[in-house]
This record gives sequence, structure tokens and C-alpha cells, in this order.
Amino acid sequence: MFKKVLITDDEPLALDRLERMLIKLGVEQVIRAQNYYEALSRLKEDPEIRVAFLDIKMPGKTGLELAEDISSLNREIVIIFQTAYPDFALQGFKVGAVDYLVKPYTLEEVQQALERARKFLGEGERKYLQVETTSGEKRLVQFDDIVYVKADLKHSLVRTKDGFLFCTLSLGELEKKLQKYGFMRIHRSYLVNLAQIRVLENEPSGKILIKFRVPVEDLLTSKSGAHLLRDRIKRLRE
Repeated sequence: MFKKVLITDDEPLALDRLERMLIKLGVEQVIRAQNYYEALSRLKEDPEIRVAFLDIKMPGKTGLELAEDISSLNREIVIIFQTAYPDFALQGFKVGAVDYLVKPYTLEEVQQALERARKFLGEGERKYLQVETTSGEKRLVQFDDIVYVKADLKHSLVRTKDGFLFCTLSLGELEKKLQKYGFMRIHRSYLVNLAQIRVLENEPSGKILIKFRVPVEDLLTSKSGAHLLRDRIKRLRE
């Protein structure tokens, strides 16, 4: 379970109740904040905080504004909203929340939210990456559903069978994150999921044409990428 969790609410009794729940569920330390400024300060002071439960309506800046600034501060902090206002759920998910709890929520609902956070951080069985749709809505995509990733300046485009999704991480950052899950750089601009490859065709140029299991466009490796791919396949067969 998580070592440290931040909870933010302008109502002390609400903080008390959520803190008791989290401790009961195995969280080692619950860090409290009653507004946007306290919460941001706690996060900057303590890099071990991985999960933040945010209230929506607080004095000064809202929890939605706080969520956006948290994402800028640290992309790996998981955001869960806990609020008395169900009408903000869509906005909450658009700023990257993995769950949205409406008061009075139960211990079981908090436990489920923590489980979603674990999955997002790669601590559960299934691994997820945060991406954005063309409409700007943030969502999670499973590593297994990614066919390949394409560089997009300082960011990336994630290709699934349903189309492209935007990711704020660079291709280099994603290579470090995904390589232990069967992804490989086959070109300066492409990272592929080896489990999604159906056919490899050698080209006269020394490059390799990659065809995938799902109906997406083929990719051509670079010459150095072809060499690395052949070496990888050889080692897998040994």
C-alpha cells in the first residue's frame, strides 16, 4: 500500500473521516491540507507523496485548478477527487483524475480508488499510461493495448487500434518507462510493442518492415533499429 497520501478539504471533520479510512486501509502517513496553497506546498516539500485526494470547492483556488498544477509539478502523482458535488465529475476526469468519490463515500469506495491508483502507477497486475483524446479528455490506456508510440516534438502520440492518443511524455521518457514491458525503439521516432508484431519483412535497404496484429499502418525501422531488432529476436529464441 502507499506510504504517503495527501488529502485536501476545507472541512476538518471531512479530513478526519478520510484520514481514518486511509489509515485503516494501510496508508502509513496521511498528510493534510485545507486549501490549494497548503496542498501545493506539501507536495513540493515531500516527493514521496504519490496520491492526492482533492476536494473541489475550497477557499481561493479550486481542486480542479490544483489538479492541473499538480500535473505540471509531477506527472506521476495520482489524483482522486472527493467532493459533495457530483456535477464536476466530467471536469475532474478531464484534468486526469483516476476516480471521483461523492460524499458520503464508503470505505469500500476509497479502497477501490486506491486500487485504481495502484494500477496507474504500475503496482497492480495491469499497467496503464495517461493519455489525452483529441477532445482533450484525459484517460488511461493499458500498455497491452498500445501498438506503437510516435515522437511528437517534445511529446508523443500513442497508437492503439482505435487511433492516436496524445501523451505529454517524450519518446525517450516512454522508452525508459516501457522497455521492461516489451517495448523497443526501432527508429528515432518510433517505439513498438513487440507483442503486437505479426510479421517482419526484410527490405533490400537492410531495414525491416513491421506489420501488426491489429489493422494499423505498417512501420519501417531504421538500419540501426533493424540490427537491434534482429539481435533482440535472436536472443528471445535462444
